[in-house]
Amino acid sequence: MNDFDEINKGLSLEDTASFWAVRLSSPDCTPEDRMAFDAWRREDIAHQEAYARTQRGAAFVDSLVADPLMQELAEQARAETRPSSFSFFRNNWMRAGIAALALIVVGFGAMFNTGMFETNPRNNRPEHIIASTSFESYETAIGERSTIALADGSTLILNTDTQVEVRYQERERNIKLVKGQAIFEVAKDANRPFIVTAGNKRIIALGTAFDVRLDDLIGVEVVLIEGRVSVDEVLKPQHKKIVPYTAPIELIAGEQLIAHYDAPVTVQKANIKEVTSWREGRLIFRDIALAEAVKEMNRYSPQKLVLGDDPRVQNLMVSGIFKTGRASTFIAALETIYPLQAERTGREELTLIWSE
Repeated sequence: MNDFDEINKGLSLEDTASFWAVRLSSPDCTPEDRMAFDAWRREDIAHQEAYARTQRGAAFVDSLVADPLMQELAEQARAETRPSSFSFFRNNWMRAGIAALALIVVGFGAMFNTGMFETNPRNNRPEHIIASTSFESYETAIGERSTIALADGSTLILNTDTQVEVRYQERERNIKLVKGQAIFEVAKDANRPFIVTAGNKRIIALGTAFDVRLDDLIGVEVVLIEGRVSVDEVLKPQHKKIVPYTAPIELIAGEQLIAHYDAPVTVQKANIKEVTSWREGRLIFRDIALAEAVKEMNRYSPQKLVLGDDPRVQNLMVSGIFKTGRASTFIAALETIYPLQAERTGREELTLIWSE
């Protein structure tokens, strides 16, 4: 029995196919490796079919090779297929790099089959509005996105379960983010500042683009995509206590302001592509706790995922790219890579449990 036979004993069929997909793409793949792969593939028609499924997903990964996230995950995965790393395959699930790349392969294969790459997604409906001195309210349902063109040339992109109130006046353009998340692409007008209020935070811009997220349980997050904005504090909401700061904070492009309830305000670097990926109907997870990934996926679907109490489930980490509102795709990817199973525990609730 060679090293590869030992590997195959410890992996599921899909895991083994993912292993070979990564191993064969590695620069240090040897002729002996390829012979071992050919022998495995010829053993059973099921092996050929599993590898073909993996390759279909990998074709989409190949189209993203310029993405730093993809490069990082691919290199980590390849490192884990080298002979010096074989011992880890005796465990019941794969380590981070292989699992992450396989999750992306599974996720992209499913996204292709479910129409993620449509030019005009059905849940992204454009609306053209409003008179220069009017008041309007706009909202999206769970799983829906909406693009709103304002009369001054600004654009609002509303994420799932979001509500905004728009009030344009002679000297100011006022937007209130009542709930949810939105990207604001602001037309320049030096005489009328563009002001967004979210919770007790006020964001002031002249011409810029930024993302604001308001969560009643967490607080406010602001990500500056381009330009400059100033963030200050307005009246506190009555139902929450927020640790105040005294001076406005100016952000530069690529920075994120985090103002969570009962915590100091912080500013940090943000990955703009990941933070704003929702506008394209996808979510990018980079080595985050499964609980956090589940919470984010749940924002986009009335069907909610819940984690079982088993610490092995609670401690899992996730990397991958997934379509919003497709809980079934997310679950299928997890079940392919990890020993997890989704059990229905309510009309609109599925619980992820350890299956061994």
